[in-house]
Amino acid sequence: MTVWKWVLPFVWGLHALDASAGWLDEVGLELRFDDNLTRAQLDRDIKSDTALVVSAAAGTGYQLTDNGRLSLTLTLSGSAYQRYEGLNNLNAGLELAYRWKFGLGPYVPELRLSGSATRLDYRDAPRDGWLYLGEIAIAKRLSDRSGIRMSYRVEQRESDTVADRLRPAIAADVFDLTSQNLSFGGDYAIHPEYVFSAAYTIRDGDIVSTTRRNLPVFLASSAIAADPVFGSGRFAYKMKAITRSLSLGVSRVVGGQASFTLGYEYLDSRAKGGIDYEANLVRATYLYQF
Repeated sequence: MTVWKWVLPFVWGLHALDASAGWLDEVGLELRFDDNLTRAQLDRDIKSDTALVVSAAAGTGYQLTDNGRLSLTLTLSGSAYQRYEGLNNLNAGLELAYRWKFGLGPYVPELRLSGSATRLDYRDAPRDGWLYLGEIAIAKRLSDRSGIRMSYRVEQRESDTVADRLRPAIAADVFDLTSQNLSFGGDYAIHPEYVFSAAYTIRDGDIVSTTRRNLPVFLASSAIAADPVFGSGRFAYKMKAITRSLSLGVSRVVGGQASFTLGYEYLDSRAKGGIDYEANLVRATYLYQF
């Protein structure tokens, strides 16, 4: 199935829904460019692509106390890639979150605890599986124009199937991944209709790099499997790495219920054995809230 055939009708159909229905909270449309989709080190292995991403979210909330609120959110998303169609995917997730405000007023800190499970369904079946997230975050408005946020998140991804081992002594579970993430960020309203945001994240955990046969990468890896999505003779390598990322964004409010955001993210990942890569992501995102 070609995802491009349903992506745009899906988005415009959601956008046309009557907000009074009450069950839909927001829909989004994003155009994303990634200049190192394979997370590779050598020029010969680096592949770039553009993706169209659509998303929708719906939820309900329960005010448990004056300061505490519980929410349940269902998310749906789909991605369609221009060149590497094996990465096309449909995902459905469920998140449970609890928010606690340490008092009354807009400038009181807020604590958020959340956990989610997301079903991942790719055109390339070996990437199918589940993604589990747990996060604790604290945020505070400093003024009516600025705010800060800090969060700690753990991630675990489990694949449905594991490919046959290329060598008996080497695992092939390249898409079974775990990581820990620490993030610091903030936002500032440079104008009533424009908001600037920035975040810095340190990620410690598994990464997947797809390359041709590569001895240094092989020696640094804990699992290897063929990855034909990027062409014949390509292999996915799982290894531990420290990844640092910096993201910047400028958002413009459109008509009170919508926003348009231009974003940039830089990734720098370093594994043992001198294996490292850099990646740049550019995003243009339209979000409509009901």
